[in-house]
Amino acid sequence: MSKAGRILAVGCSLVMLTAMVSYGDVIGGTVSTSPRSGIPVVASTESSYASVAISHVSNYVNVRTEPNTTSSIVGKIYNNCAAKILSTVDGEGGKWYQIQSGTVNGYIKAEYFITGAEAKKIAKKVGTVYITVNTDSLRLREEPNTTSRTLTLLSRDAEYIALKEENEFVEIQVDADLAGYVHKDYVQQRVEFEQAVSLEEEKQKQEEAERLKKEADEAIAAMERLRKEAEQAQTVSATETLGAEESTESIGIIAANPNETRARDTEAAFSGGESSAARGTENPAPAENGIAVGNQDGPGGQSTSVSNETGAEAGPGAGEGSLVTSGAQEGPGSEKLTSATRTAMVAYAKQFLGNPYVYGGTSLTEGADCSGFTMRIYEHFGIDTGRSSRDQAAKGREIPIESAQPGDLLFYASGDYINHVAMYVGGGQIIHASTKKTGITMCTAYYRTPYKAVTFLDS
Repeated sequence: MSKAGRILAVGCSLVMLTAMVSYGDVIGGTVSTSPRSGIPVVASTESSYASVAISHVSNYVNVRTEPNTTSSIVGKIYNNCAAKILSTVDGEGGKWYQIQSGTVNGYIKAEYFITGAEAKKIAKKVGTVYITVNTDSLRLREEPNTTSRTLTLLSRDAEYIALKEENEFVEIQVDADLAGYVHKDYVQQRVEFEQAVSLEEEKQKQEEAERLKKEADEAIAAMERLRKEAEQAQTVSATETLGAEESTESIGIIAANPNETRARDTEAAFSGGESSAARGTENPAPAENGIAVGNQDGPGGQSTSVSNETGAEAGPGAGEGSLVTSGAQEGPGSEKLTSATRTAMVAYAKQFLGNPYVYGGTSLTEGADCSGFTMRIYEHFGIDTGRSSRDQAAKGREIPIESAQPGDLLFYASGDYINHVAMYVGGGQIIHASTKKTGITMCTAYYRTPYKAVTFLDS
């Protein structure tokens, strides 16, 4: 199921409740856009929950144009979604709230919401605190101090889930395999809650899911056409080569037995036949080997910045720009086929954005961990990567990190121990099964420092 499909099933988009917050502070206020999702959200820096409500339902309830169950439905709000209360009115069966949640404005029975102190109490459980790095290279510390070990370096604008605050530090979840501390001076924090979706937004999400599936189907079909063409070309080449070898064999017989051959040729001439010597040989051009170049998009790196808490280096490369592939590399298939395979793999993987992260899982729809996700993507294209991230790092052909192309794998490590894998998709971005909270998602390839890159596509 695609991200759009999953959001449709969950039925909530996101509501951003604070820009700069500490745990326990929240909001309700003006409409803005979530930098994470691009969805209209409620944002302000108020610390009161007086006008904030959190839905408490078994599945979902309809948002209606009037405070009764016979009026038109304008949207749906699912469990643990947030809304701003605009007014309280008497309606069918008792008290109703007029709410604004995302783009949805309408009425819901008050009994379906938690408000005030009770809402504040559960906010940490149902909301998510995100931090965004605002310096070029930030140290992730093992402990909440400036002297503990640096676990990795984080890049500017990368986004992470905040777990808790300790003094001047915030503990963050980088991915399912790495957590640590960053200094609060180098990050911005915000809280997001899920919110209602309109009927039109549900339709748009379904259309987005269908678009991603169509793109994947078309990319795979294009790859298969090129594969068939390559196989046909190899068959023709093999036939021509076999003919050339047979002719060469005849020439060898002539050279070994010249008298016998001349006699046979004389006999053939009187009988109207043609000897192999008379036919001669024809050497076809050898079949070309495929060149796996693909496009020249690589994960890049970023500029470095040195201070006590900003890292000494952001890693190899420079910026999220494209990378130059040095020279042609021999591999199976043609350059076009390899490039088409890369495109198809990325398109196929994007169908599963938003689907859940499950430790030990290998299902693209029901849940996968990082290596389970990459294993299944490659498996769909007939490539065996192995199960764990370490298996995959050992089995693929190592390439420079800055030379990675769409479809290649990037690995991340704690020290020298590889514990996470992602697939590069181009433009400095990766797709990976990240955390239980975010599921399968896309982000910068330098959300933590890459340790190794391998390819399975041109080796």
